[in-house]
Amino acid sequence: MAIARYENLTVQNVVTATDAYGQQVTTTTTWFETRARVQDVRNSLQINKDDRVYTDLVKFTMNYTPNMKQVVDYQNQYAINWRNAEWRITDVMESNDRMNVTLFCYRNDPTVSV
Repeated sequence: MAIARYENLTVQNVVTATDAYGQQVTTTTTWFETRARVQDVRNSLQINKDDRVYTDLVKFTMNYTPNMKQVVDYQNQYAINWRNAEWRITDVMESNDRMNVTLFCYRNDPTVSV
């Protein structure tokens, strides 16, 4: 049997707008704090001729609540803050009995020159 690891995280609202110069601005604000089962943390590094790209992927499993239903329905409007980093939701998987929901989240660090 695998060991479950529960950690604190924050669900954030993501708002995109345009500033006075016409550039897109993304703002995140805290919506609520919760705990989630954290599993399958994967860090990867892709190196090509000129750049290094770091990509992280993690799976969060949480109880299915009215707030999580809203996150599931509008996943592009929410982000997860975990370990002082912002994670974007890429996939959502609801359990058949709607007891919990699993969020697959990714984080891209800036590209670093080789």
